[in-house]
Amino acid sequence: MKTPTSMLVDRSGNFALMAALVATPVIMASGIAIDMITAYTTRTEMQNAADAAVLAAASSGETEPTVLETIAKNSFEANFKSAFASEVRITDFTVSSDNRITLKASARTPLTLAKIIRPDGIDVKILSQAQSGSEDDIEIALALDNTYSMTGQKLTDLKAASNALLDVFEKMDAKQKKARFSIVPFSRYVNVGMSYRNASWLDVKDDYSTTARVCTKSRPVVSQSGCTTEKKTGYNDGVPYTYDQKVCSNTVYGDEVETCSNKTTNYKWSGCVGSRTNPLDTQDISPDKKYPGLMNIKCGAAITTLTSDYTKLRAAIKAMVANDETYIAPGVLWGWNTLSQGEPFTDGKAYDADVKKFIIIMTDGTNTVSPTYPTHTKKDTVKSNTLMSTVCQNAKNKGVTIFTVAVGIDKSSSTAVELGKCASDADKAVLVQESNTLIGVFEGIAGQILTPRLTM
Repeated sequence: MKTPTSMLVDRSGNFALMAALVATPVIMASGIAIDMITAYTTRTEMQNAADAAVLAAASSGETEPTVLETIAKNSFEANFKSAFASEVRITDFTVSSDNRITLKASARTPLTLAKIIRPDGIDVKILSQAQSGSEDDIEIALALDNTYSMTGQKLTDLKAASNALLDVFEKMDAKQKKARFSIVPFSRYVNVGMSYRNASWLDVKDDYSTTARVCTKSRPVVSQSGCTTEKKTGYNDGVPYTYDQKVCSNTVYGDEVETCSNKTTNYKWSGCVGSRTNPLDTQDISPDKKYPGLMNIKCGAAITTLTSDYTKLRAAIKAMVANDETYIAPGVLWGWNTLSQGEPFTDGKAYDADVKKFIIIMTDGTNTVSPTYPTHTKKDTVKSNTLMSTVCQNAKNKGVTIFTVAVGIDKSSSTAVELGKCASDADKAVLVQESNTLIGVFEGIAGQILTPRLTM
């Protein structure tokens, strides 16, 4: 039996007691550290989800605060799925007059050992903000199909989509005023506008008339029999149409007759231009090699050069009319021309300046004609597709970003394939079957161009 004195000097049981006393705060500290890591992880995940949410809203092309809030809410809920957080909610969502989108959110992280000191858990709060728009200037050329196949609802839908794109920029760029646009309607030819008649880069004659003695020979029809009216099919820009044609099984002609008269021909320029010889028909260079003005040719609405005057741009869109055959390459080239600093137009900023340049090409059909230089009267789709691809690549090599929008084109067709190659990447090549979807397509492109950025 140990005496009281021996018990005081015997330390054999003290280690267990001391270990127990030390272990308690160590375990508590470890538990608190784990809880803090869990809270930090929750905050990081929630911040990432909030950042994705405001970026999704800012890049949507939408401008209505309620719509933007729905987009942000859906994105946030889809991306933040923490196994630990509870009471997750968006506490505030605002859209400022200069399109800064701000989202605040909160959540509660339950604790384990640390709940001794914080029984309600840890409140986690985050804030995220994104700015729509661009820090650089933006120049956008709209190269729009105005061919005969666009007649009716397609052209109406294209006009609505073009105006919708302008609406996005007019609202989102109202403060910064970074964006300018050009409108380039194209069909077989492009109309540069009568104001450029005497430009140094254009070769066009004054309007004139010629009178000549013209004689023709013909054999008049004496009689016909066995005649019927047959339905025939013709094509305008690849669109079939029917017409009546008289067909006779027996026609008797009289003796040949010569008829002579003075014939006056008037030659007038309406703003239409043809192609310079290859390879200049795919390049924005050498304005000293003049573009050919074509007499007695009709080619639709004139180009509108780069401007931020939305009233002027909408008037240009309204003036677009459907006409003639499809040849896409000149539309791309003249869209590119409008973005450049040098002639034929000089409104664009230098390519090495703080500016982003874009061409949006919209068409509803395959190329139906190709160049005979300077006119476009051949029907060589392979050649026209090759030239289209070449001018697209040349523009991209210069730093221009290209979007292509094809409507109602077979995705396996050569033109659809080449349009896909024209686009800067696969995300920028859109193929839809119905023109009534164009508004959404153009608004989506606006969202891509107005690249959002986090500002907080």
